[in-house]
This record gives sequence, structure tokens and C-alpha cells, in this order.
Amino acid sequence: MMKTRIVRWAGVALVAALIVSGCVPLSSETGITVQNPWSRQALDGNNGAAFMTIKNNSAQDDRLVSATSSIAETVEIHETIEENGVMRMVHQPDGFPLPAGATLELKPGGKHIMLIGLKQMLKPGETYSLTLNFEKAAPFTLEVPVKEP
Repeated sequence: MMKTRIVRWAGVALVAALIVSGCVPLSSETGITVQNPWSRQALDGNNGAAFMTIKNNSAQDDRLVSATSSIAETVEIHETIEENGVMRMVHQPDGFPLPAGATLELKPGGKHIMLIGLKQMLKPGETYSLTLNFEKAAPFTLEVPVKEP
């Protein structure tokens, strides 16, 4: 009986750890899943960025068209590109396509969500709300954890 309790609590602890770490996908009712959302530490007044993996599990093509958050003056969808050996961030006002069954990875040095004019610090261990807006799927709000640099 004691062994069963230990195994049961170990399973509960593992699931809780996976949820906190972002390894368990967050799912919308429309077939969109988000995995491993995170941001780096940033000071208020500065800019920050959000990163994650978004998967379209539905049978129809979609598009990530925008994002919103109350912690920033402006939220934009960006991509870091290289031109003539120089890296620069480019605003993508049309967002990013998300074909049926495809995965969109938002990561440092690539596609990402830019938080411009932060209204508060992004401190490690804290979270903030971010809403992803799609062309077809319903808006999807998630909590983004801030991680150590």
C-alpha cells in the first residue's frame, strides 16, 4: 500500500513539473497547441520577446496574425533575418502561415513575438498573459513564464 502511494505521488509530481516547465502542450478547442512558451528577463521600458512552439492539429490551414499583452505598449510579430552579413529584426504585419498539421517554432534569432515598450519588468520566475490571434482559430491566451538569461 505504501509503495502504491509513493508511485501515485511521484506521478502527480512529474505531471506538475512538466506543466510548470512548459513541456505539456497547452491546447485550444480549435486544434492549436502551444508548447514551451517562455521569455527572457527584461527591464520595464525596454523590449522583450516571447518564444514557443505552435502546432496546428486541425485539418485546415491557418495563420498567426497578431498577439496582444497588457504588459507592453505594442506587441508585434517579428522575424530575425540576415542581409549582407547583418542580422536585423523585421516586423511581419501579415504574421506567419500555419498550415494544417504544421509546426511553427518561435525562437531566439528567428521568428518571435516582440514586446515593445514593456510596462513592467520581466522577472525570472514570474509569468504574464499573452493572447495569440489567428486568422481562423479562436484567440488563444496563455501564461508565459520568464526564465533566467
